[in-house]
Amino acid sequence: MKKIVYLSGGVGGAKFAKGLSKIKNINLSIIVNTGDDEHIHGVALSPDIDSVIYGLANIEGEYGWGVINDKFSVNNELKKFYNLNFMIGDKDLALNLFRNQMLSEGLKLTEITELIKNKFKINCDVLPMSDDKVSTKLITKKSEKLNFQNYFVEKKAKPRLKNVVYEGSRKARVSKYILDTINQSDILIIGPSNPILSIGPILSLSAINQAIQNHNNVIAISPFVGKKALKGPSVQNFIDMEYTPDIQGLKKYYKNRVNKFYVNHGDSDNSLNVFEEQIVFKNENDSKNLANRILQSE
Repeated sequence: MKKIVYLSGGVGGAKFAKGLSKIKNINLSIIVNTGDDEHIHGVALSPDIDSVIYGLANIEGEYGWGVINDKFSVNNELKKFYNLNFMIGDKDLALNLFRNQMLSEGLKLTEITELIKNKFKINCDVLPMSDDKVSTKLITKKSEKLNFQNYFVEKKAKPRLKNVVYEGSRKARVSKYILDTINQSDILIIGPSNPILSIGPILSLSAINQAIQNHNNVIAISPFVGKKALKGPSVQNFIDMEYTPDIQGLKKYYKNRVNKFYVNHGDSDNSLNVFEEQIVFKNENDSKNLANRILQSE
């Protein structure tokens, strides 16, 4: 049974996680970005963890975040008291209230995620990258310093970036379990998440970064199709950070980490370690088919 480690951000990463989780005879562990975690309305949110869990449980909302057919009664009541730029559904809020309570009782994020994962009967590991706080901060061209949700939700990811900082990453600890899981894995796959905003925080943890560099079978799935992003502001982020939004930029960003790349048809640079496949997921079968082709080639 092959041991697979998968690095994931939120919506984009969760789509491939859905297909990967349906592959039989593999031992899957998903390490999830927590750089987006923040307190909203006084409640501790872990958006990427929840997007992955909701996706694996097949209850994700129409746009990949939140819970399908959720209601926004609490959100609408809160609007009476102050302006809201961040919407969270009632069922989603209930999960986050549970997380908030468990944190207040002294449980670690990894322990809480395990409880939530089991509640949804998810069989694979879903692991926060660290139990310590790491915060993705966006430094704009105008020298503003924005929290992730402020940049992504309130400002709709429009400000051009001068720098991205992963605050707390130098002190954040990585569990022995995560490092052993990476070191013992047969394949490590980096999902089609935003490299800078979703995968970058994971790589900012030196212990994980070093374990990936020491791994001999790391695969990255491109988040780009042509010159466009599969999801979100990854193209503009890459350009702002002086990478080209294509296979050459990905090779530069993931230098010394990735052995093979999977890109969409027509996006290869004709290198021996770049493979063209259908990476646009219109449904779960598309991501499952890509997962099958990647694993069958190993």
